[in-house]
Amino acid sequence: MVHRLLPLLLLAAVACSPTPPPQPSRYPLTGQVLAVHLDRNELTVKHDEIPGFMMAMTMTFPAEREVVLDLTPGDLISATLEVLDGQARLLDVKRTGSAPLPGNTNEIALAAGLLEVGDAVPDAALIDQTDRRRSLAEWTGTPTLYGFTYTTCPLPNYCPLIDRNFARLQEAIAADDTLRGRVRLVTITIDPSHDTPDVLARHAEVLGADPAVWTFLTGDPATVDRIAGRFGVGIVRPDEPGGEIRHNLRTTLVGADGHVLEIYSGNDWSIETVLGAMRRAVN
Repeated sequence: MVHRLLPLLLLAAVACSPTPPPQPSRYPLTGQVLAVHLDRNELTVKHDEIPGFMMAMTMTFPAEREVVLDLTPGDLISATLEVLDGQARLLDVKRTGSAPLPGNTNEIALAAGLLEVGDAVPDAALIDQTDRRRSLAEWTGTPTLYGFTYTTCPLPNYCPLIDRNFARLQEAIAADDTLRGRVRLVTITIDPSHDTPDVLARHAEVLGADPAVWTFLTGDPATVDRIAGRFGVGIVRPDEPGGEIRHNLRTTLVGADGHVLEIYSGNDWSIETVLGAMRRAVN
C-alpha cells in the first residue's frame, strides 16, 4: 500500500513547493551618456547594439545614485543591463572615457523628456512666416494643433501628407460653427537653416493657409531642436547640405490651458478624429 501512495505523495510535495522567483537577465552594455537626471536617478544613454536583446538606440535607465552623481553628458560607459519583469536598470557602471555629444541630431533634446498627455508645454521663442518674433505662450488660451514638417521633404506620406491634413483641417474648421475662430493650427519647421520666414511664407501661400488660423514657425536650430525633442520628434540631419532629414511624425493637440490633450503618432490619424478632439476641447 505504501509503495502505491509514494508517487502521489511525491506529486503533492512538488505541487506544494514554492515557485522559485524569476531570475533577472543580464547583458553587457556600452554607450554614451546623453543626459543625467538627478531628480530621478536615471541616465539617458545612446547605447550600442546589445547582441541577442536589443538594437542600438537611445534609452533612459535607472542607476545607483552615486553613479548618477558621478557622470556627466558625453561620458562613455560600460555597464551591465539587468532586466527583470520588463524593468531594466544599469549595474556596475564604469566610466571609460568621454566624447563630443552628437551634433547632427536632437537626441539630447529628446533625452530631456517627451511631453505626454497632461503635461504643460514649455515656452519657446520662434519666428513666424512674416518674420515676426513669436512665443509659444501666445497660443495659451486657444486649443492648438502642433505639427512638425519641413518644406523640402521628398516623401509624399510624410511632411506633405501632414501639410495636406492641416489644410483639410483648416477648411473643416472654417465650416464648423463650433470651431470657427476658436482653435488654431501651428506648423514648426525642423529645417530652420533652409526654411526661413520667406520660404515659409511662400509655402503657406501654396497651401492656402489662412494666417488667422494657421501659423508657420522657424527659429534658431538649437531652439527648434529643443522644442521638437520635447514634442517627441526625433531629427537626424544629413552630413551634407541638401540631403534628406530623417525624422518621425508626431502631431500634438494642446488645450487652452497649455497642457497636452492628445498625441497623434505617425501619419495615419484621421481628420475626423482630430476635429472631434477639438470640439471637446472648446466645450
